[in-house]
Amino acid sequence: MREPEVAPDLVDAARRLATAMAGAGAADREAMAVGFAREVLASRGAEARFAAFYEHCPSGVVLVDPEGVVGAANPAFLRLAHAAGEAGLVGTRAEDLGATMRDRSALRAALESGDRVLDRLAIHSRPEASRVVRLTVKTLPGERDQYPILMFEDTHELRQLQETIQHQSLHDPLTGLPNNAHFRSKLEGMLADHGQGRIALLLLDIDGFKVVNDGLGTEVADQVLRGVAGTLREVFAPGKGFVARLFGDGFAVALRGDLEPASVVKLVEQTIAELAKPVYADGVGVGVSASAGIVVAEVPGAEHGELIRSAEVALHRAKELGKAQWVLFDPRSGQADRDRYRLASAIAGALELGEITVVYQPHVVLPDARIVTSLNAALLWNHPTRGRLRAEEFYPLAETTGMTVPLGKHLLAKALETKASWVSRFGDGSPMVCLTLPRRMAIDADLVGMVRAELDRAGLEPRHLMLCADAESLIDDRGDLVEALGHLARLGVLFILNITGLPELELVPAHAIPAPAVMLRGPIVDVLAADDAPAWARRNVRQLVERAEEMGVKVGAYGVVSQTQAELLYGLGVVVASGSYQPEYQTSSEAETWVGRTFPMG
Repeated sequence: MREPEVAPDLVDAARRLATAMAGAGAADREAMAVGFAREVLASRGAEARFAAFYEHCPSGVVLVDPEGVVGAANPAFLRLAHAAGEAGLVGTRAEDLGATMRDRSALRAALESGDRVLDRLAIHSRPEASRVVRLTVKTLPGERDQYPILMFEDTHELRQLQETIQHQSLHDPLTGLPNNAHFRSKLEGMLADHGQGRIALLLLDIDGFKVVNDGLGTEVADQVLRGVAGTLREVFAPGKGFVARLFGDGFAVALRGDLEPASVVKLVEQTIAELAKPVYADGVGVGVSASAGIVVAEVPGAEHGELIRSAEVALHRAKELGKAQWVLFDPRSGQADRDRYRLASAIAGALELGEITVVYQPHVVLPDARIVTSLNAALLWNHPTRGRLRAEEFYPLAETTGMTVPLGKHLLAKALETKASWVSRFGDGSPMVCLTLPRRMAIDADLVGMVRAELDRAGLEPRHLMLCADAESLIDDRGDLVEALGHLARLGVLFILNITGLPELELVPAHAIPAPAVMLRGPIVDVLAADDAPAWARRNVRQLVERAEEMGVKVGAYGVVSQTQAELLYGLGVVVASGSYQPEYQTSSEAETWVGRTFPMG
């Protein structure tokens, strides 16, 4: 019969017990026997607990003998090392678990020194070839030697999680571009490098993006933003610029090197042109435009905060100029700003002195332009020193001085006076007068009252008036133009929506806008003025016209510069046009003479 194996420590304890019991009395021998039994049971329990821990521990455990040779490895370590079993490990040197010479040296030193923690140790692991772990070395005392235990913690997933968290904290989740915090940190680093060259900062803002979001929905808007991000990545490939999404529809690019303002401007123009190409979402081509503020500065010398403020000033000026514009910051612009504020403060006096007049531009029916469907009324400032200033040049200034509504009321009153004169001279079928409401007037709570009062003063019916407004006015949070248009439509006033693309067209059904027609303006029309108008631009307009036809809405176009462009637009389904290829900025008397050719008296 085979004798059961007994732990060496228990054998020694039994021998000591036998010696002690030889000279002890009966009562003492009984107490010694009971104590020994408890020791045996405790020892077996500890062994069982250690065996359970060793087997099920989530960390890899390797038992090593005093000579540094692997004696056993638990299942967790076998999984960590992608080992088929213990056979390939038992009997090997523990230090050989290290993946590189440096790792093996560190492991050997840890075994020699005893208790030790290595936060980053690479071990052999297939199929990755190596795996970084955290190693804890503990030594257990034996009767004559020390027995090392190696405990390996897999930190791969933890590191991945940390890297993911770090990436998310520095990148925009929608586009994957660096975020505002990352960009500012990068910009500070670029400025801290006092090498030769210049730094250029570009701030880009998508024009009218709120219209895309409201008209087509957030999913399409998100696809557009991802498309914009992709375009910026292509234009500013790695090494050419650091691109980031700062907020909403705002993006930024930082460049460093041997930069000249002219070359930076050329790059921005290329960017704006690329962004004008439609982004396709659910088969729909969504065209967007961007405005850009540019600042180019010497390094060293540029300061982080001042650089951003300068770019923001330039961007603001670009937005004032309209869509798809860029402005290069000029350090001397402080004086220019003072001149602008001086001009703004002179608007009230100019209105009182009669320097601001109403001029007209015909809207003609395509293709032959012989029929005038309406005349668009606009303000023109005959400035004593600056010459003729168009409304878009001083309306933004009027906003800062509270003169926008007075200007709009003047436009409305004078335009209706002209219409009343035409009705008396050419009859009830004379062309409609159309006027584009300045934004601040369009969202005024008393818009309906102002229109009714001026119609009564001119002795006209509501059907004699056609109002136009831009899409941004519809969704301006400061007012409720949609509700006002409902009241005006019930009175009989016609309404035309000025749009720059398909997203703004979708505002018509989205908000139940009573608009029988829309007028295209901006890049969507401008790009078709070229002799080789791109195919994508033609498709974009045709798709918009087809969608408008589904709604029962006719499409016209502003900014037509040639008969060729007019014919191209007509071929795409556009039925009304205005622009420099027809007479512009006519006074009421000049317009009356011209209108009389189409609508003779009697």
